[in-house]
Amino acid sequence: MRPRLGFKKGRLVAATSLVIVFGLPAFSGQQPCTPCHLREVQGFLATPMAHSMGPPGRGPSGTFYHGVSGTRFSIRSSTDHMTQRMERDGLTSQYSIAYSIGSGAHAVAYLIQVGNHLFESPLSYFAKFGWGISPGYENLKSPDFYRAVRPQCLFCHVGEALPIAGTLNAYRNPPFAAEAITCERCHGPTMAHLRSPLPGSIINPAKLQARARDSVCEQCHLGGEEGIPNPGKEIADFHVGENLEKVYTVYVYQSSRGQAHPNALTIISQSQQLALSECARKSGDQLWCGTCHDPHALPKEPIAYFRDRCLHCHGATLQASHPKPNQNCFACHMPRLPAGRGGHTILTDHRIAIYTPAELAALRATSLLNGSSPASNEDELVPWHDPPPQFAERNLGLAYARVGSQLESFPFVNRAYQLLFSASNDFPNDPVLLRALAKIIGGTKAEADAEALFDKALAVEPNSALVYDDMAVAAENAGDNENAVKYIEKALQLDPFLVPPYHHLGLLYAANHQLALARQTYLRFLKAFPQNIEAKREVLRSSGGLHTEAPRSRP
Repeated sequence: MRPRLGFKKGRLVAATSLVIVFGLPAFSGQQPCTPCHLREVQGFLATPMAHSMGPPGRGPSGTFYHGVSGTRFSIRSSTDHMTQRMERDGLTSQYSIAYSIGSGAHAVAYLIQVGNHLFESPLSYFAKFGWGISPGYENLKSPDFYRAVRPQCLFCHVGEALPIAGTLNAYRNPPFAAEAITCERCHGPTMAHLRSPLPGSIINPAKLQARARDSVCEQCHLGGEEGIPNPGKEIADFHVGENLEKVYTVYVYQSSRGQAHPNALTIISQSQQLALSECARKSGDQLWCGTCHDPHALPKEPIAYFRDRCLHCHGATLQASHPKPNQNCFACHMPRLPAGRGGHTILTDHRIAIYTPAELAALRATSLLNGSSPASNEDELVPWHDPPPQFAERNLGLAYARVGSQLESFPFVNRAYQLLFSASNDFPNDPVLLRALAKIIGGTKAEADAEALFDKALAVEPNSALVYDDMAVAAENAGDNENAVKYIEKALQLDPFLVPPYHHLGLLYAANHQLALARQTYLRFLKAFPQNIEAKREVLRSSGGLHTEAPRSRP
C-alpha cells in the first residue's frame, strides 16, 4: 500500500550540478562560434560545463557491494561502452549504459534507454570515492534502473533535450538536439548573431540588469527545495536575458535566508551560499558569479588566480586587517565540505566567511546532514525572488505540496491544501494545481471531490498516464481497489514504461487473491523491462519457483 502523502521523490541528485573529464566533450563539433571566438571556445571546452554529458564509458571498470539490499554490482567499461551488472538473491541483470551525466569533477551518473524512455542507474562514480550507490538509492532494499529521468532533471546537463510532451520520461529519437552545454545556455540563441555579428545581437550576461544577470547562473546553480514553473511553463522554457521568475519560482527555507542558521551546503546551493556572504551583501548587487569565475577558462593556477580576485577588492586593507595573510584565501574562507544530497561529493562553501578551527570542524561534521529538512517545525518556504503576483499563491501551494510529500510532513501538506484551494478559484483548469489538490484530499472523506478534480485534470490532459496513476493511489487509499485497478490499467495502456504501476497492480491483484492476474502483470512488467530483477523475482514466485519474503512495496 502507498501512503497518501506519497513517496520521497527520487532525484537525479548525483548528476545535478556535478561538473573533469573522462573523454571528449559532446560539445565538440558543435562550434559555430569558433571562427570569431577561438580563445573563448577553446577555453570553454576545457571547463566542466562543456563535459556535462558524454559517452557511456566515462568511468573505470570495477565492482561495488550495496549492503542494505545485498546487491553486488560489476562494471565493465571501455572508451565508448559500459555495462553495469547486478546480482541479488540469485538473480542477475545487465544493462548497457546509453549516456553519462556529469563532467567527473565530482561525480558521473549513468542513464539507460528502454524504448524511448530514459532511466537512471542506481550506481554512480565519485571522483573522491570511486563506485558508489547513487543519492536517493542508499536505503532501498531493491535498487534497480527504475528511476525515471524527467526533462527537469536533464536541464542543467544537456544542451537541449527533446522530451515528448505529456510523458514522464519519454524522448524523441535521438533524445537530445545538443548533448553537453553549449554557448547558448549563457548567451541565448546564436542565429541572429551568426547572420549579423553586431553588438546587441547576442547576450552578454555581464551587461544585463542584476536580476537577469544572476538568473543566468541560477538556472543551474540554485537548487532550493523546489522549483515551480508558472502555469503552462516548463523549467526548460527559461531564456537568457529574462528573470528566472518569468518562467519558474525557486523556493527555499526562510531560515536559510539569514545568518543565524547556517545554510545547508548542497550540490546546487552556490547562489544561496553566495547571497549570505558579506561580499555579496555589501556590494550593492555588483558582486556576482562572474566576478570570480571565468566561464571561458579554467585557471592554470587556481590558488593564485582566486587570490587575485580577492585582492581586487580587499588588497588595500588586507595587510592591515588580516593577521597572517597567506597565498590561499579560499582554504580558510571558502573551505571544501561534504555536500548534502550529493552522495560522496565535496564542494566549495560560497559563504566567503571567517571561520575558527572549531567552526570549521563543526561544519564538516554537520554538512552531511539532510539539507532538505527545515530548521524547525515552524520553518516556512519562501520564494528566492517573488513570482508574478498572480502566481504567488498557486506556486507557493505547489511548493508546500511537493516538499510536504517528500518529508511526509502533515503541516506542510495542510498548508499546501489551504493555498491551493484558495488559488483554484483563479486557476480552475490548471492541471498541475488540480492534480496536486486531488492528491492531498484523495483517500479522505472528500473522495468524491478528489475524483472531480482528477476528472477536470483529465479534461485538460486526456492522455496523461500520470493523472490515472494518481487516481489509482487516491482510489486505493479510499478502499476502492476495483477503481484503483482500472486506473492503473489505463495508465499502463497509455505508457507501458512506467515502472511503479506494475508493482502496485501486482500487489492489488495479489491482495484480492487474483493470482493469475498478478502473474500476468509481472509477465507484462518483464516484457517491458526484460532485465528488471524484481520483475524476474515476481514471475518466478508466481510460478512457484522462488520462495522468499512477501512482494515488496512500490518503490
